[in-house]
Amino acid sequence: MTSFASLVGLFLLLSTVHLSVQDKGSTPHIKEIVVGRCYDYQYKKFGLNATTWKNCSKIWEALYGAFAYKNPCNLTFADYKPYFDEVGMADIYNKSLFWSGTYRAVHLYSEFGARFTTLEDTMTGWIVNGLTFCGNGNLSRSTTDGIDYDSCPNWSKNCDYTAPFWGPASKIIAENSRGIVRVMVNGSRVSGDGKHRPAYKRESFFGKYELPSFQVDKITKLMILVIHTIHGTEYERCGKSSIKLLQEDAKGRGISVSCHDDPDDVRHILCVDHPLSPECIFLNEAGYRNPRGLAVFGKASWLLIIAASVTAAAFTSRNFKY
Repeated sequence: MTSFASLVGLFLLLSTVHLSVQDKGSTPHIKEIVVGRCYDYQYKKFGLNATTWKNCSKIWEALYGAFAYKNPCNLTFADYKPYFDEVGMADIYNKSLFWSGTYRAVHLYSEFGARFTTLEDTMTGWIVNGLTFCGNGNLSRSTTDGIDYDSCPNWSKNCDYTAPFWGPASKIIAENSRGIVRVMVNGSRVSGDGKHRPAYKRESFFGKYELPSFQVDKITKLMILVIHTIHGTEYERCGKSSIKLLQEDAKGRGISVSCHDDPDDVRHILCVDHPLSPECIFLNEAGYRNPRGLAVFGKASWLLIIAASVTAAAFTSRNFKY
């Protein structure tokens, strides 16, 4: 077993990067980052109980063998199967949380599995989340490691080389979800040029891989959580536009559905960054926006009050009324 001191050294290489569309090359030091994250995840989840730890070297080799020295545009789901088999995934009861267009908000809400579990909160997704990795069939086997650090295909050029990984990963977490499942979508979603984008699309990862992969007989309800950007435009709400389509698609699969616009527990988390926004006016009910209260408490105490409200919301979310 690798020494704890060695693990600490690996932890220093870890990073958390938001998903992005790019044609840059593979992430530098990707092997060290993947192996380090593998140890990091298990340390955070299991402590130093070696009997439950998976072999991080084998996990890296399975991932590496899936794409190295290969044309990234020719990869299939089968290429990554050894990786998924090596990592594995346990069933998730009443905590599965899916998302579309809500990356930052959904992970603030899930809090690395403390409240709920997204794909990126599982070992499968945590290890590679935000990393770029692709191979190149033209690289020399004698002088390179088969990883292209200079250029990976741009998704806009009809080569989504990430789908062979994230597609089956999405299917796996959906297949292992049990009881109540949730999906968070953005009713204020816009494109880079400011134009409205549908909150739900059938060709999205949720629509294409996750919703169709639910084991209907093991799912008791799908809760749709519709959030709206603070200071943003509310383009869609429950029962309207693409969210209505999502509700219909889920019901068409025989899944019971409930839909919730701006659930309080989610809104509390979003309002931490915008405490004086009109959308956060519900704080007035507890006197947090009372001018006299602000004068009495002062800035530091005001921040503590907001933090306390978020903590309360975290506990409240476990007793959400379905």
